[in-house]
Amino acid sequence: MRVAVVGVGHLGSAHARIWNEIPDADLVGVVDIDGDRAREIADLHGCIAFSDTSKIINQVDAVSIVTPTPFHLETARPFLEAGIAVLVEKPLAATLEEADQICELADNSGSVLQVGHIERFNPLIRSAIGIIDQPLFIECDRIHPFTLRSTEISVVHDLMIHDIDIALHLIDDDLAAVDAHGCAVLSPTEDLAHARLSFCKGATAFVKTSRVALNRSRKIRIFGHRQYVSLDLVHREGFRVSLDETYDPARFLDPLGRVQAPEGVEDFLSQHLDKEPLTFDEEEPLRAELDSFLEAARGSCDPAVTGSQGRRAMEAASQVIESLRGRGQALEKA
Repeated sequence: MRVAVVGVGHLGSAHARIWNEIPDADLVGVVDIDGDRAREIADLHGCIAFSDTSKIINQVDAVSIVTPTPFHLETARPFLEAGIAVLVEKPLAATLEEADQICELADNSGSVLQVGHIERFNPLIRSAIGIIDQPLFIECDRIHPFTLRSTEISVVHDLMIHDIDIALHLIDDDLAAVDAHGCAVLSPTEDLAHARLSFCKGATAFVKTSRVALNRSRKIRIFGHRQYVSLDLVHREGFRVSLDETYDPARFLDPLGRVQAPEGVEDFLSQHLDKEPLTFDEEEPLRAELDSFLEAARGSCDPAVTGSQGRRAMEAASQVIESLRGRGQALEKA
């Protein structure tokens, strides 16, 4: 498969590197408005540098779109119209209307469209997906030190959307309500945000994101019936805790309705809780994502993250921003 990368900043250069490493892919070229940057990356990977997309459309079967979000629609359009498989980095577009246009272009031409929600390919998250059937409660913490990257967009679209997508993927239900808080600290848009996503069938997800912390923390906890999974994505470890099938709290209540453990808490927990570490294969998430996209581009499988799923994550993120900004406007009026 002949491939290209449009936009070779920090993330786009990683796309180019990995495409060049995949045996079944032929990296034809890279495109960037910064000609020097395009030539630098092209020389590094032995391909051709292009200044605009029109010169490469007829030479590729698939393309990674890694431009800034406001340019996703105009960059993806000619490739989709030509029937070329397109991977668009998250978020899918700058607005829901533009996301709809991208999806419509793919539908009309029959192009494969995949959205780059890379956390779907985190090996630790992949090991946890499917362990808990019908999650009831999810907590996600994504705390990052401040950088100068993506400060033109809200932290909701920059970072929180990763966990929104994971929550939507795991719960697979319609949102009933969104309640969010957040504020700007160093950027013109929100640098931190907390949101509660309530789903129609009763499940709840809490997502907390900040890009103005001193230390990095990325944790996910997924609770289901009689078990939960805890993931630490920074330290790359996780475990599952399951209740003994015979455990019934009614057997251990005192007259006041409190759980009692005459032999001590540690013995009580060891008798009724089973903790096991999660095992997973070490794999670079972006490599797994591009391998998956390549298979979808060949027609061997469906895209791992479809355009409609990317659009759904965007819609939920928009609801988060609407909630937190509505709350901020109310405070200003008060």
